[in-house]
Order: sequence, then structure tokens, then C-alpha cells
Amino acid sequence: MPRTSSSLPEGIEDHTRFQQRVWCAQRWAWIGFAAVLIAALFGALGRSGPLSQQELKLAGGNIELPIVTRWNAPDELRVFFLPSSSDRRLVLDPDFFTIFSIEGIDPPQRAADYENGRIGYVFPADAAATSQVILRLHTQKPGLHSFRIGIGQDVIERSVLILP
Repeated sequence: MPRTSSSLPEGIEDHTRFQQRVWCAQRWAWIGFAAVLIAALFGALGRSGPLSQQELKLAGGNIELPIVTRWNAPDELRVFFLPSSSDRRLVLDPDFFTIFSIEGIDPPQRAADYENGRIGYVFPADAAATSQVILRLHTQKPGLHSFRIGIGQDVIERSVLILP
């Protein structure tokens, strides 16, 4: 209940305590909005930034894939194969295809196969240089999902968070 102060004109009530609570709530809201903005800038809300991507270092090369992405949005998975005189193989388990659809592969794979319950994409050998393959992805459904991915026999489990 508002109180009356002797320094205020007659009929004016003192609402200082209420006003201080409003100011406190405003400050907390500013802090919350600043935290969301900083999280977005660093990629915690998907698409770009250091928190939205992860790099896997495997025996046959490196894989850059999203950690946080957006539902129904395009994304990329990049594979860097180390120089090798034999064909290289990117391995994905069937769970990957319930999370992402592959819109395109650049350069195209030489062949695709199915072995040990996993799908493999075979790319030509290049003994002289590191080669890069880009898979253009499209997310299928929001949520936290796990899948297995690897190069050759080196396969590990990873997770991705797809935000609505």
C-alpha cells in the first residue's frame, strides 16, 4: 500500500518502493537480453560462430560439422581428407539421415556402399594434396540428436542440437 510522505503535496502518494522494484526488473531484463545477444554472436543459437561448429580430428582427416543449427535450414558438413594413395570413405550411420537430408555433395562421390549397418561415400584418392568434400545438408526435425560419423574405420558418435 502506498504511503504518504510529508514532503509530497497533498493527495500525492509515495510509490518509491514499487518504482525501485520495476527498475530492478528492468535491469534483469537488460542483462537477459544482453546474454541472448552475446550467445547469438558466438553461435550458440545456430548457423555461424565458434559455438555452432565442431571439428573432429580423425586418422584419415578432419570433419567440420554443426553442433547447433536451425530446423528446416540449410547447413554444411565439410570433410578434409589427408593425402592418400587409396580411395577415401566417409561413413554415416542411418540415424544421420533421420536428422539431415543431403541436398548435394561437392565434388560428387565415386560410389556409395552399405557396410556394417553404415552408409559409406567413396571419394577418389589424391596422394599429393588434402582434398575437401562439402555435403550440403537440410535439417529434418528439431531436438537433440545423436549419430555416428567417421572416415574409413575411424567412426565416432556425435550429437547435434536443432533449434526450432
